Amino acid sequence: MPPPVSQQQLSYHPYLEGGGEMGQLTRGFDWSSTVIGTPENWSQSLLTTVSIILNSKFPMFLWWGPELIQFYNDAYRPSFGNDGKHPTALGQKGAACWPEIWPVIKPLIDQVMAGGEAVWHEDQLIPIYRNNKLEDVYWTFNYSRVNNETGKPGGVLVICTETTKQIKAYNDLSRAKQALEMAQAESESQRDRLKRFFMQAPAGICILNGPDLVFELVNPSYQELLPGRNLLGKPILEGLPEIKENVWGILQDVYHNDKSFEGNGVHVPLARYIGGPIEDRYFNFIYQPRHNAEGLVDGILVFVFEVTEMINAKNKLEKEQHKLQMAMIAADLGTFDRDLEKGTLEWDERCRALFGISHQEAVTFEDDFLNAIHPEDTGRVKDFINKVFIKTVSNGDYDIQFRTIGKEDQKLRWIRSMGKATFDGQDKPVRFTGTVLDITEQKLNEIRKNDFIAMVSHELKTPLTTVKAYVQMLMAKSKKNEDDFTLAALNKVNKQVKKMTGMINGFLDISRLETGKIHLNKTYFLLHDLLKETVEELASATQSHTISFMACETINLYADAEKIRQVINNLISNAIKYSPKGKLIEIACQQIDGMAQVSIKDEGMGIKQQDKEKLFERFYRVENAHTSTISGFGIGLYLSAEIIQHHAGKIWVESEIGKGSTFYFSLPIYPR
Repeated sequence: MPPPVSQQQLSYHPYLEGGGEMGQLTRGFDWSSTVIGTPENWSQSLLTTVSIILNSKFPMFLWWGPELIQFYNDAYRPSFGNDGKHPTALGQKGAACWPEIWPVIKPLIDQVMAGGEAVWHEDQLIPIYRNNKLEDVYWTFNYSRVNNETGKPGGVLVICTETTKQIKAYNDLSRAKQALEMAQAESESQRDRLKRFFMQAPAGICILNGPDLVFELVNPSYQELLPGRNLLGKPILEGLPEIKENVWGILQDVYHNDKSFEGNGVHVPLARYIGGPIEDRYFNFIYQPRHNAEGLVDGILVFVFEVTEMINAKNKLEKEQHKLQMAMIAADLGTFDRDLEKGTLEWDERCRALFGISHQEAVTFEDDFLNAIHPEDTGRVKDFINKVFIKTVSNGDYDIQFRTIGKEDQKLRWIRSMGKATFDGQDKPVRFTGTVLDITEQKLNEIRKNDFIAMVSHELKTPLTTVKAYVQMLMAKSKKNEDDFTLAALNKVNKQVKKMTGMINGFLDISRLETGKIHLNKTYFLLHDLLKETVEELASATQSHTISFMACETINLYADAEKIRQVINNLISNAIKYSPKGKLIEIACQQIDGMAQVSIKDEGMGIKQQDKEKLFERFYRVENAHTSTISGFGIGLYLSAEIIQHHAGKIWVESEIGKGSTFYFSLPIYPR
């Protein structure tokens, strides 16, 4: 059965449509040179996120995968400046693109990729190299996690806006205010010098005189906010009649009650010129009373800076965050957050529902979590979480399936829970966060499927045993009669019967694994002897490849010898199937850090990174032009991985495209 990715190969083009310059660059980029591979192999999650980025009018940026491969859109493009990182930043590794700020942003990326909360910073100084120099650049940005198809963090989505101009202008405004406060203490003779400063200031400044608040001074920056309006010498309500509804009252309070006023992000519906359309505009401003020689208020000093773009950008950013929250809700994910130092546990509404509680009271790990787990799963879950809290064992990764019985509704549910533990400098766990997903329907379907496979396999095994007996009897008779043609034909039949028997046994093993009924018959044996027997058996039946076994030291294992033989057989058979005829297959074993390690190396086609991540999943097969003619159901590596894991071991693969692969497994060595 082809994997889901083949459907995606037919439909990835619509996700990369549009997007202006960056859309064109993204479609034309050679993605095969990166670890994420070509678009037809991208996950649904990656395609959807890239489509949103390319078609968004808001600056957006994406890091994806373990090497943090980069995507960005036209709206983000100006942030690179001229003669900077564009267009080489597209498809580039994050560390290679941003060496000047990597120590600053990498910990933020790691926090999000580890399953932590989204990162939000407002007006953060992060210098970057652009315009042939290192510039001080201010950003308002949000780093949010994007999950891959397995529910684990796949990348980091950056929604941002550059606020350098606003920050610099605000700093100028603050300096101007400070200068004004110092100038007020000086004599009247210094007003001319102060006026010159006001006229040159980059912030909008005006002076309103008398109770009618007549424009006495308007500097160029203030006039730029209201082009085409002749303000000088006019009362403010004549020059700016729109402010009567909201700002006029504030000015009156400042003038008559001798009160300063400072407003940030104040909404002022205001046209840019007389008779023009009213716009929703936002301002930061300071109203400062001006005093005469007698200390009485005779005017108001106004410092103003427009922040409409920044406010609109912030509102758009909040909308994007809301969309992400809606996506979380649509996925029916619940979240949990356990503070191990404070001893607190927080569940959102969905998490509470999946554990069968409706109240909003505080929840605890013992009463609400452990007591809600099915009794048959409680011990396994506790042991698993204990390992999660040991950094050297799990690196804090958490992914487990278990059953719950609702505390209030008593409903049985299957839950998949994924998360991450974070540690302090002494590797002590301090926080545990993650998600929960209801997989009850999926699990019930799996149970029904496994029952069906087990039933069919058992039904097929009986007649197959009979066929095998008859074939062996006919082979003996043909041999006696010296009927070479019939004997050769029966040998082929017998070979196919053995192959079919192996397939049926594989399906039965899967059924036993899924139901927890697999039995390990552990005994002490020499690993070298088991490897040698298995290699000799396969070598005698294989003329197409050279199988080399390098004798290893004496390693006494305590394990199920037949199941370990099955793993070795699977790995060597795969090496034969997936490498060209005449190539060398090398088998070796050694002892490393108290573990027995076995390696099977081939000179085959190699395995892509995206396939390596799924290689040991049930029924997964690598699908390409080279493998389309190779038979198999994708159960050998899954069974091998399960057998090794049931022995508290580890299995993995290292591979390079065009050069071959090396499969490893390791098992603990127990003293006799």
